[in-house]
Amino acid sequence: MALSSKEGARPSVLVLMGCFSPGADASGPNQSLRAMCEALGEDFDFRIAARDRAFGARESQSTGPGWRRVSGARARYLEIGPLGARGLAALLNETPHDLLMLNGFFDREFTLPALILRRGRLVTRRPVLLSPRGEFGAGALSLKAGVKRAWLASALACGLLEGVTLHATGEEEAADIRRALAGRLPTVTAPNARFLFARPTTQARAPGAPLRLAFLGRISRIKNLDFALKVLARVKAPVIYDIYGPDSDPAYAKACQTLAASLPSHVTVRFHGEVSNAEAPALLAAHDLLFLPTLGENFGHAIFEALAAGSPALISDRTPWRGLEARQAGGDLPLERPALFAQAIDRFAAMSPADFLAWRDGARLEAERETVQSDAVRQLREMLLRACGR
Repeated sequence: MALSSKEGARPSVLVLMGCFSPGADASGPNQSLRAMCEALGEDFDFRIAARDRAFGARESQSTGPGWRRVSGARARYLEIGPLGARGLAALLNETPHDLLMLNGFFDREFTLPALILRRGRLVTRRPVLLSPRGEFGAGALSLKAGVKRAWLASALACGLLEGVTLHATGEEEAADIRRALAGRLPTVTAPNARFLFARPTTQARAPGAPLRLAFLGRISRIKNLDFALKVLARVKAPVIYDIYGPDSDPAYAKACQTLAASLPSHVTVRFHGEVSNAEAPALLAAHDLLFLPTLGENFGHAIFEALAAGSPALISDRTPWRGLEARQAGGDLPLERPALFAQAIDRFAAMSPADFLAWRDGARLEAERETVQSDAVRQLREMLLRACGR
């Protein structure tokens, strides 16, 4: 059985994550985990177990079966089988840890198998900190709602969540968790850690050239790409919409491709597939606007990256990023009024280079403001120490 770390040693945190680098490198949970490990790597011994390939990939991206150093942590990659991560029980029993950290409440590859193993006492029972990553937001819960309600009720009834604490990244997500679970599980709040990168060089759009829009994220229903494409059918100005991200829902991705092919000739849509985290800032800076009207985000890493790159963000009003238009950083609009999104895109397309530069500067200032005001590292450290019993 796995032992906890020795008295006086750094607390050991074993993290199960379905998308850690190199798989889904640019995903939000991946980036927030990497930032946390880099910021707190001297205070905690982080061990991360993740899937050995990006979602949808046929070939393993792992360099071998052992642990390797990645971003302030040690990582190990597991093959995914029909019942979840292969070798998970052995890993949980053989890896010393004071705290088990799970990511994704409805995750069937790591979270559910780990909770079942723990409930059946087939692995060492350590305190568990579970980060739902926005899964209890109204938009996320509305997708496959019946299945999620059944899983939630079963997990509570069977005692799978005994000794589990939920981690929210903000007060809004904490309220969503309490609402969904009726306050039956303890919840702690600590924001995501993100670091500001140097502002990339941007190139002004040539007069008369199409407005350059970007989408960065998984092609899945929660990211609401089909809504974005339907909005573009209403846009009058010439636009290019570049889609960056993996197909996590192949049927939905195919439907979006069909929708894109039906758009008017002045709208060009290009699907580029997954990009690495290192590529994202320059790609976003090369576009005029992030257009990402998601159904909900607990943070919105792609939004932060666009703003930091100096690209205004046109998003829904279902994320923590609000009041963007007042600060010339973009717009956060209600999904119930798609015409407002089309009108906003046409306004951006009509801006002079000088006016648009002010919005680019406003976007960067918004990211800088978020970074300066964040106390994430201290709060994360305190949360983990408490969870480890230190």
